[in-house]
Amino acid sequence: MSETRADLSGRETTKRPFERLTRQFNALTRRRFVKARREHELARIQGQPTEGQRDMAESIASLEWSARLAEHDGSLTALREAREFRRLLLRIRGDFERSLEPRPPARRAPGRSVSEITGGG
Repeated sequence: MSETRADLSGRETTKRPFERLTRQFNALTRRRFVKARREHELARIQGQPTEGQRDMAESIASLEWSARLAEHDGSLTALREAREFRRLLLRIRGDFERSLEPRPPARRAPGRSVSEITGGG
């Protein structure tokens, strides 16, 4: 998904499409950005993503686009909105990162066995 290109100094650089500086904000660039960002996040998941992980990846992409758009506007109100988008983005990103961690196996609480509960011997 990432592409390698030589920058002006001749060094090889690797950039993902959503890491590029967004110069135009229209429906087409939004669709491309959100798709690339969502695919990047979903590619980090081992196995099939859950519905919650798909929703979080979509939210991460949309919030990041909204923050970039507001920062591009540059007015005081827009910068406040961008700050709020970034704050929400950090919360969802934290939840997404926690969803990627493997869960420890469930331990059975000590107690009576099924046969003791049902009265079977």
